[in-house]
Parts: sequence; structure tokens; C-alpha cells
Amino acid sequence: MCSKRPNWLAAGLSASALVAACALIGLAGCNSNKDQLRPQDLFGRIGGGQQGQIIEPKKCAIEVAILDRPFKDEALNAAAWKAVDEQSVAPEARRALEVNGLRIGRITGELPPAIDAIRNAPPPHKVEPATFLLDDGDQTLISVAENAEQITLLLNREGHPYGKDYQSASGFFRVTATHHGTDRVSLRFTPELHHGPPRRSFQAIANGGSYAPQEFRIADGQEEETLQDLSATVDLGPDQVVVVGCFPEQERSLGGFFFTRSEAHSDVRRQKLILIRASRNHVGTLGEKVGQSDRPQPGGLLGRLAGRAGKAGNPAGAAGATAIAKSGGGDATKDAAVIRAGGGSGPAR
Repeated sequence: MCSKRPNWLAAGLSASALVAACALIGLAGCNSNKDQLRPQDLFGRIGGGQQGQIIEPKKCAIEVAILDRPFKDEALNAAAWKAVDEQSVAPEARRALEVNGLRIGRITGELPPAIDAIRNAPPPHKVEPATFLLDDGDQTLISVAENAEQITLLLNREGHPYGKDYQSASGFFRVTATHHGTDRVSLRFTPELHHGPPRRSFQAIANGGSYAPQEFRIADGQEEETLQDLSATVDLGPDQVVVVGCFPEQERSLGGFFFTRSEAHSDVRRQKLILIRASRNHVGTLGEKVGQSDRPQPGGLLGRLAGRAGKAGNPAGAAGATAIAKSGGGDATKDAAVIRAGGGSGPAR
């Protein structure tokens, strides 16, 4: 009896193997299109029957040049603004800016000759722009006013004028870039004042869902006063430039603080003007956009950024720096996306 046990065991295993083989053959026979079981065909069917494609993310590039000239310079105050369309800013926003000494507008086509001559002056006075590559809807900081130990500003917000003292104050524009239409970029400018001693704060982090627990991050830096009611939006095409400046006669205004200054140990005053160009990519799959448009690509800016991205050791604060920035949040003194006028890594000159 014991000698028969191995035979029964072998017979049982053979029967089980036969049943499993029949089941596999039956499953395969029920599929009329066996090619679909191949991995390459399975991935090809994902996305509507097309082969797998890489979708290019939305990107915006901005090029920022800051002109620094003598106070009330003719080119910065007459030649530039004669060519600027200040109606490109909404009337309510334009009035709010004007009563605070700020001006924003748009130039279409070539720059005025006087501005172009300053913009392309030979060394050592040549203006080297800083460039930023941002995700659609992302933002960066542009440093305009260097740190002032103490300043009193006359502000006018929502029709209420008042004066306010600031300690260790610096001026910035927070610029948010988004795709607009088929080939334009929308830039939103919001002035900010960073002031007071550095301190530790807890900032909320955007959560992925409604029921996710609120998270915070620790940030060390000055107090940031964002003047949302003085925000202005300008949309740009490939041949347009945003101009940001001030009314120099309003010396105690926000614009006067942002764009005018006195040289150290001197009565000589200086004035600034900001020129900003913007470019964007075109949404779609990589490699399919060539030949889609009969318009010349405004892509010189994006192309130059791609070529410069591999260059290391070029700080954002240096003259001619190229900054590849993901975000402009956090302390401006530590933000890689902050640009400053003039050379070196110190404050704006």
C-alpha cells in the first residue's frame, strides 16, 4: 500500500497541471486581438490610441533691465513716457498708483532712441538684464529700493492719505507671470515693503485637499507688507515692453522711495526706470509645435535661458546675472529669484 502512494501523488499533480493549462488556453482564446496584450500596445492605447507623449509644461520667461540715471533725467521722465501707453493699466489701478507716485505702462515696438541708447550703452555703463524662467502662475521678487535705515512715507490707500514710519525698509515688486490668450503673457505687479528687524514666523502651506491637515513652515525674515490694493496687471505680446517708474516730484511717496535715492555721503540724487520683456512657450506635446504657427516665435528669450541654464557660478545679484527661479516666496534677502540693480551681490545701487 505504501508503494502505491507516490503513484497517486504524481497522478494528482499531473491533473492539476492539466487543469491550469486548459484555463490559460481558454483565456487566451477568448481574446480576439492578442496584440493588445503586448506592453508596447497597451501603453500606446493610453491617451486615445496614440503613442505615449510628453506634454510640455507652461513656462513664462521675463527679462528685467533696470536703468539708473541722474535724478529727473530727461530720458527717464520725458522721452520714455511719451512712448508709453498708460491706458494699458485698468483706470482704477492707474489712479491708485498715481496718487502713490507710481507709473506703469506698455511700449509697443521699438524703444525710444534715448532709452535704447541708455539700455545699450557701452561698458562700463552697459545695462545687463536679468532673466527669469517661471512656471505659469509663479512669481518672483524684483528688488527696487535699497535698505533705508529710517523712512517716512506718505501713502494713499483706498482714498485715505496717511503717513507711516518704517525702520530698515526695502522696496520690492512681486511679479506674477501667467499665460494669456494664444501668445501673450500677463504680468501682475504688487508693491511690497520689507521692514523691521528679522524675526521668525510661521507661514501656512497650501494643502492638496480640503480635508488635509493644515501645515506650516518656519520662515526667518523681515515683516512683509504687501500692498494688494496697489496691484496692476499688464499683458504683453512678443514686441511689447512694460515700463515701471515714478513721478519724481512726489519725493515722500511710495514711488519716490522705490525709484529715487541719494548717493552715499553726497547730495547727488539718482533715479531708476524698469523695463520688462516677457516670453512664453506654446502648450502641446514636445516636438509637434514646429511649423504650427506662421508667426515668428518670440522665443529668443526662452532659448537663451535654456542655453544659460547649464552655466554655474553666476549669482542672481551680479550684473548680467541669469536667474532660473521657481518661486519668489520667502525672505527676499535669501530668495534666489530677487534681482537688484547695479553690480555685485549687495543691495541695489
